Amino acid sequence: IVQGREKAKVKGGLIVTIGVDSFLPASQIDIQPPKNLDQYVGQTYDFKVLKINTERRNIVVSRRELIEEQRQEKRRKLLDEVSPGDQRTGIVKNITDYGAFIDLDGLDGLLHITDMSWGRISHPSEMLKQGEEITVMIIEVNRDRERVSLGLKQLSSNPWEKIEEKYPIGVRVSGKVVNLVPYGAFVEIEEGVEGLVHVTELSWTKRISKPSEVLRVGQEIDAVVLGIQKEEQKITLGVRQLDANPWDM
Repeated sequence: IVQGREKAKVKGGLIVTIGVDSFLPASQIDIQPPKNLDQYVGQTYDFKVLKINTERRNIVVSRRELIEEQRQEKRRKLLDEVSPGDQRTGIVKNITDYGAFIDLDGLDGLLHITDMSWGRISHPSEMLKQGEEITVMIIEVNRDRERVSLGLKQLSSNPWEKIEEKYPIGVRVSGKVVNLVPYGAFVEIEEGVEGLVHVTELSWTKRISKPSEVLRVGQEIDAVVLGIQKEEQKITLGVRQLDANPWDM
């Protein structure tokens, strides 16, 4: 391992002065090969000598191998330290359809889409941006496979824990229509809590065949809590109950 200064950009990499000129391939600059090599010119780093050809007076060095070794050391240390329930700060490294990979300073953890929010999200990009710094909770650690599962919603309390106290049967609530299905409408009354208004609970007198005839996604509506199934995380709502039943008269 030698210290050197990056002297100039050449085809395929950089010239590094370590007492004599050596070659640093672009693929060996960092873990992710950089798009702009000019930013490194004039910088001083430690490098690992990969090859020496005395006949051609050619030396090849790497910065990437040192970074990877440091990350491996940090990863082993973190795996020994972390346990479920810990909170850690990391950087959003990559976003996929099913979640996001968070770099916990050398250890990558998976934040699954189902552990991002108590509410409804269709894609992780709705909540996270690549390069963003976030605080997460360690949910599960697999030291053999060097894998860590992370959670974001676990940093706040589960809205269903005291649901019956917050929304007793008969209480009037306000919410936003988040989904329409043939048999009814799902209404979000707070983040992570959705209730179903069945199509038969929309009107006392109108014959409504599908909710889209009277409701649209994004619409704010009032409703009445008709029932709660806490274990199944289900709330039954009614809209027609906001008015008196004309058939009673």
